[in-house]
Amino acid sequence: MLRQIYFYIGFVIGSLLSFNVLAGSGIAVVYPSVPSPFNEIFKEIISGVEEAYQGEVQTLELAKKDNPEKAVEWINTANPAAVIALASQGYRVAKVINGTRPVLVSALPISPTGLSGISLVPAPSQLFSALEELAPSVKSINVVYSHRSEWIIPLAQAEASRRGYQLNAVKIGTVKEALEAYNKMLSTFDIIREALWIPLDPISGNEQVIVPNLLERSWEQNLILFSSKPAHVKRGALFSLFPNHIKLGKSLVTMLQEEQNLIDNPIIKPMTDTELAVNLRTAAHLGFEYKNQQKSQFYLTFPE
Repeated sequence: MLRQIYFYIGFVIGSLLSFNVLAGSGIAVVYPSVPSPFNEIFKEIISGVEEAYQGEVQTLELAKKDNPEKAVEWINTANPAAVIALASQGYRVAKVINGTRPVLVSALPISPTGLSGISLVPAPSQLFSALEELAPSVKSINVVYSHRSEWIIPLAQAEASRRGYQLNAVKIGTVKEALEAYNKMLSTFDIIREALWIPLDPISGNEQVIVPNLLERSWEQNLILFSSKPAHVKRGALFSLFPNHIKLGKSLVTMLQEEQNLIDNPIIKPMTDTELAVNLRTAAHLGFEYKNQQKSQFYLTFPE
């Protein structure tokens, strides 16, 4: 059941720490109140935080009607050394308290905006590792991106270089430009040696125009297509990545341990705590056969 929850919700993820900048202690986690069973996502993140952190972990569940001021008042009273703020409501709280104490944002596909945290945007290292495993003939990766996903491209370029891939990255500004860029890419596409990557981007990954077009063309033309958005794997992308929420909670604690100056130097990291989801129908259509031992490592497979 939890695996299904991860798909459907999509994107709707103190003695060990030395926080010397504050007199407070412990970690506070602020998260939204959502109906069961979807609240299991936040419970798992909190569980990961509690496993990784040996001090006190306090939590505040915010109802939809609650404004950030309620959380700020609670935080000021609890006086934690650091705050982990989850999802959209947590993000709003983080914007208010940012600069007053270390705060990390997560359970959102955030990009660098002056806050620190771990984004639900999958790290290129995880995506390209999966590509190596599932489509070993690929030597070149194509991606179209806008300013919204531009921050991940240097990481992708470095990772592609490390793994011996050629990365063809094209920046666009509108959906029309994105369509033109994709058409140009696909006009000379090598279906054996090339792959197409759809990033988490509201323009180059536009759900109304771009994604349906690419998924249809990928099936018709036998294109190797993978995506940063989990929902796309069920719709026909070869693979995508889902968050491992318990590990994500642990990584948030690790980030607080390792980054001692988050107040002055905000950092956004992509998600490395991932699970692999594969569309086996698409794989068979492309001519890929995976051994049972390999399949046992897949967290989710489609069709279900």
